[in-house]
Parts: sequence; C-alpha cells; structure tokens
Amino acid sequence: MNGNDYVEDDQKRSYNVSSQNNWAYSCSGAFDSEIVNSSDYVKNTTYGISNDIYVTARLCHVSLKYYGFCLRQGKYVVKLHFAEIVYSEGEDHSILGERVFDVYIQDERVQENFNPKVAARGAKKDVILNYTALVKQDHTLRIHLYWAGKGSLFTPPGTNGPLISAISVTPGMKSPQYPFIVQFSVWFSC
Repeated sequence: MNGNDYVEDDQKRSYNVSSQNNWAYSCSGAFDSEIVNSSDYVKNTTYGISNDIYVTARLCHVSLKYYGFCLRQGKYVVKLHFAEIVYSEGEDHSILGERVFDVYIQDERVQENFNPKVAARGAKKDVILNYTALVKQDHTLRIHLYWAGKGSLFTPPGTNGPLISAISVTPGMKSPQYPFIVQFSVWFSC
C-alpha cells in the first residue's frame, strides 16, 4: 500500500503476535463477560466509507495496545487512522453513541478525550492523528488506546471502548529498512 508492505490484522482474539514476531496487540477490559465474544474485537461496515482501509476496525472494551518490536532507535512517524463505523446507523439510534478515549504513544498521553466521530465531523468519515515517537534502547514502539469511562456507556452494550482502522509507522530518518503495513492496517518498520 502506497509503496509499503501491507500486513492484514484480522484476528478475532483478545491478543495476537504477528507471524514475523515484529508486532502484536492486546485487547482487554471486558466489563460484562456476557456480551463478549470473539467477533466483538473486529467490526466491519459495507457501505458509506470512501476508502477501503476504513471498512474494518479493531474494537476493544477498555484497552487496546499495539506493539512494534525490533525497531531501530530513533524517531518514527506514527499515523493513527480512525473512522467511526459502529456508532453510525441512524435507524437504530446508535448514531447517538459517543466514543471517547485517550491515546498514548510510548506511555505518554498524547491525546485526551479523543472522539473519532467528532474529529472527523461525522460517522463513517476518516480522521488521521499524526505523532512522532522516539524508540529507545528497548527497540519497542507502544501505542495504547484507553477508554477512561467517558462517552456512551450502553449504546449498544460493550461497544464504547477504543476503535482503530489502521496504524502506519515509518522511520522519521533515512533507513535501509522498509516499512510494512498491518490491517486494521498497521504499518510498522522493522
């Protein structure tokens, strides 16, 4: 995608390590075990999205963490791609739902009370957050989306936590290494 390798992330588990062992995610915080099943972690929409990258999203109840492993020390450009595809249907009133969460990069909060629908000015519209991350001696990039109890609580039940459609990570400096992409689309360099 855009000259980069692309790796699809369509696992319907609460955690996954890529087959190349260079990225992983964990999804936690099911506050009502009766509404949790594996399909809750991946949401899809079939219409109303202008770019295919936003048709699918990973959704977690409270906490969603992505890790990029074996990265060289230095600065990286991190782009987080969002589109609200769950709170989007007018006929079932889910469009009234509000998703609000915090964004952390390298364990520092970089965005508080982020609402993808408000930021994009509507449901099923995309918005990209851009950050610079400094990878240090542990060679790991940490991206954490955390629902801090704000926004809608029960519209519909269990779907109010963070969601993301894609992550791209590219070196902020010249490097012989090549970026790759994962879907939801997560792009990591390794």
